[in-house]
Amino acid sequence: MQPTRDTRQLNWLLAWAVVFCDIGTSIYYVPGLLYGHVQDATPFFVLLTTLGFIFLALKYTEIAWRNPEGGGVVTITTKAFGPMWGCLGGMLIIVDYFLTTAISSVSGFHYISSVFPFIEVHITLLACAGLVVLAILNIIGIRESATVALVMALGAFAIDLIVIGLCLIHMSFSQMLEMFRSLSGIYHHLSFYQLLIGFSASWLAFSGLESISQISPAIRFPLRKTTRVAMLAVIVTMVLTSPTLTTLAIAMLSGDVKATQSEHFISELAFVAGGFWPKIAVVLTASSLLLFASNTAIIGTYNVFLALANRGFLPSGITARNSKFNTPHIAIFIATLFPIFIILMTQGKMALLGDMYAFGLLGAFVFSSLSLDVLRWGLGRRGLGFWIGTFTTGIVIVAWAINLVEKDLATLFGGTVTAIGMLIATGVREDWFMHLLQRIPALQRMQERAFQASENLVEEEMKDVMSLAQAIDLKPLYPSSILIALRGTNLNLIREGIIRAKGLGDVALYCVYVEEWPGLFAGDTPHAPNEEGIKILKFVLQEVREKNIQIIPIWMVSYNTAEAIYQAAIELNVTAVMVGSSRRSTFYHMLRGHVIRSLAKKLPHHCRLIICN
Repeated sequence: MQPTRDTRQLNWLLAWAVVFCDIGTSIYYVPGLLYGHVQDATPFFVLLTTLGFIFLALKYTEIAWRNPEGGGVVTITTKAFGPMWGCLGGMLIIVDYFLTTAISSVSGFHYISSVFPFIEVHITLLACAGLVVLAILNIIGIRESATVALVMALGAFAIDLIVIGLCLIHMSFSQMLEMFRSLSGIYHHLSFYQLLIGFSASWLAFSGLESISQISPAIRFPLRKTTRVAMLAVIVTMVLTSPTLTTLAIAMLSGDVKATQSEHFISELAFVAGGFWPKIAVVLTASSLLLFASNTAIIGTYNVFLALANRGFLPSGITARNSKFNTPHIAIFIATLFPIFIILMTQGKMALLGDMYAFGLLGAFVFSSLSLDVLRWGLGRRGLGFWIGTFTTGIVIVAWAINLVEKDLATLFGGTVTAIGMLIATGVREDWFMHLLQRIPALQRMQERAFQASENLVEEEMKDVMSLAQAIDLKPLYPSSILIALRGTNLNLIREGIIRAKGLGDVALYCVYVEEWPGLFAGDTPHAPNEEGIKILKFVLQEVREKNIQIIPIWMVSYNTAEAIYQAAIELNVTAVMVGSSRRSTFYHMLRGHVIRSLAKKLPHHCRLIICN
C-alpha cells in the first residue's frame, strides 16, 4: 500500500535551507583543515574548486529531478549501471555520512570551546555524547523540520555576511590590495603535483552537495523548476560565503592563531574584525548548524540503509521499526555507533577526520556524476551540456584518484568499510547467510512462524483497510459526517463516535489511523501498515460488530499527523473530527508535534474538533 498524501512540502526556499544547512557547515572547519596542508594557498584552492563545484551542482540538480523517488547516488547509479553498482554507490555515501556525522559533531564542540576553553580537553567525549543524544531523539522520532532548517540557514547566512562586512570595514585599502596581489600570485610558486593535491583536498569545502538528491521526494512540483531555483540559491550563497570567508581568514588572522586555532577559524576571524559579540554570534550559529548537520547525516545514513535493505542488499531486520515510535531504531543505532567509533579511534582530531572524509565524499561524487553522463548518452543528449558534464566527471575522478594515493588512512578506512559492506550486501543478495542460518532448526521454525504470520496479516487483517482515495470513492455509498482519528485502542472515543454518527443519521463512520513517517528522506520506501496500525483498526472493526453502522477504516502515511487528518477531513467533507485527549509529555510534543493544537488551527470553522478522554 502506498501513501495517498502528497508529502512534498519543500518549496525552493525550504529546499535551499535544507541543503545549505548541510553544505554551509563546511566553511566552519575546511579553511583550518586546508591550511594544515597548503598554508597560505588555501584561498586559491577553494576558489579553484568553486568552479568545479558550480558544474557539479548543476549536475546534481538534474539528478534530483530525474529521480523524484529520491535515493541519491544509489538510485542514479542503479539506473545507469545496475543494482550492484548502485549498492557500491550506497556504500560510498554511507562512508561519507559516517564521517560527516563525526566531523560535524567534533567541529561543533570545537566552536563552543572557543568561548568556553575548559571543555576543550573533553571534546571527544562531548562529541560522542552529542551523537548519543541525537540517536535518542531520532528513535523518539524527531522531525527534520524544514522550517527549523530555514531559520538556521538564514541565521547562518546573515552572520556570514555580517562577518564579511566587518572584515571589509576593518581592512584598509592597501591591505585589500595586498590580499588580492598575494592571492593572484600563489599559483606561480606551486608545482603541477601540488596543484593536484590542493585541488583534490579542497573539495571538502563543498561536502553536503549530494543532499539535494536525497530530499527530492519532499520537493514540490514542478520538480525540475523547484530544484533548479533551489540549487541556484545554493550556488549563489556558497560562492558569496565560502571563498570569501576563507580568503579573509587567511589574510587577517595572525600566524600564531592560524597555527593553533585552526579548528575555529571563522569565530576567530569574527573576533578580529568585530570583537566579542560577533564571535558569540558565529559560535552560536556554527555549533547549532554543525550539530544539525550531524543529525541530518544520521538520518541520511539510516535512510540509505533502508533503501539498500528494500533492494535486498542488507538484512530486512535492519528496517524493523520501534513499536512505540515507529522509527527504524536498529538502523539509527548502527548509523550512530560507527561515527562514535570513528571519533574515539581518531581521538577527535580534526586533521585526521578531514583526511578520512575524502574517500566516501569524492567516491559518491564520481559515481553520481558518471552515472548521469551514461544516462544522458543513452538519451542521445550529447550537446555542450553533456561535454561540460563529462569534463566535470573527469576532474572529480582526478581529485578522487589523488586522494586515494595521498591519503592512506582514508583509503584504508573507506576501502575497508566499503569492502565489508559489499561483502554483506552480496551475501544477503545471494542468500549466503540465509542458507547458513537455515541449517539451525530453531531459526527454521521461527522463519516458518513469521512467514505464516505475514500471510495472515495480508490475507485477513489488511483486506478491510483502505487508503483515503478508496474511502473517497466509497463516500456516495457510505456517507458520514464524523471522522475519528485513532492513536490507540480508545474505547470511549469509538463509542462516542458511533453515538454521534447514529444521532446524525449516518450509515457509516470514518476511522483514520495515520502512520507518521518522520523525515524528508523517505523516498521510495514501501509504506505498508505497521503492526500497531493494523491492531488498532482491527480493534475498531471488532467493537462495531452488531452496532448497525459501517466502519470505513482508513490508513494514511504522512510526515505530519495533524496535516494528514486535516486532509482526510477536507477530502471526506466531514463536519466533525474526533480525537482522544493527549497524554504525551511536553518533550514528546516538542519533538513530534502537538496534534490537537495543530488541528485546532487548521480545521475550517464548519468542522468541529471534539476531544474525548
